[in-house]
Amino acid sequence: MKLKKLISACALAASLAVATSAHAIIASDVVWVIDTSGSMGDDIAQVKARIGDFNTAMLNAGIDVNYGLVRFGGTASLIQNITTFSDFNRSGGPFQLLTANGGGTEDGSAAIQVAMGATFRNNVVRNIILITDENDDDAGNRAALTAALAATSASEFINVIRNPGDDDVTSTSIGYYAQLATDNNGNYFNIVDFRNNGDAFFTNFINTKVAEIQDFCAANPTAPECQGNNNNVPEPGTAALIGIALLGLAGRRKMRQY
Repeated sequence: MKLKKLISACALAASLAVATSAHAIIASDVVWVIDTSGSMGDDIAQVKARIGDFNTAMLNAGIDVNYGLVRFGGTASLIQNITTFSDFNRSGGPFQLLTANGGGTEDGSAAIQVAMGATFRNNVVRNIILITDENDDDAGNRAALTAALAATSASEFINVIRNPGDDDVTSTSIGYYAQLATDNNGNYFNIVDFRNNGDAFFTNFINTKVAEIQDFCAANPTAPECQGNNNNVPEPGTAALIGIALLGLAGRRKMRQY
């Protein structure tokens, strides 16, 4: 009878552990798309200074986050594919070496398309954060981006930090970048606020970013993006506890045989 109770207890512990691990935290890949033209030096420095706070807030909210980086101001390029925070933020890495040394056209719509080509993990919320102080330079690439966003099966979350005073605003339009963010699960932020008060801006930005992901998954709990990236495999600590329990059970049975 005691053996049966022990087996039942171990089975229950194992099932609870697996059930807990199956409720995986939300996984999200964030690609920073940063304008590196000459006027963006202070903004790039601010992002570098705040990236640790951003990462900590995401982790504290139960979001497993990785990062990538696209630069533009001239030809857009993916200079850091999706990777862990420690690798993304390492000394001597592309992010920490990023400077305002770009030029040419500031074509954010083309840069976002480059970001969409990053090697995202499976079943993650895909976040693209565009930072620029200029309007988009190419109407043709805007149309191409619209088509690319419509064609993908993933849900792209596009956030834009930008100067609303120079965003192609007309009497009948809120501006291209603002509309792009609104249409793609995201929000639009004023780069002037970013420059004037980085602490307050990033607090609001981080809270908004976390809320976007949480609200989306609360409304779409069965979406693949909201199932995490753990494939229902018990965490190492959980697996170890189950193993110890089973070893104890085996040892007890062996002792009873003598």
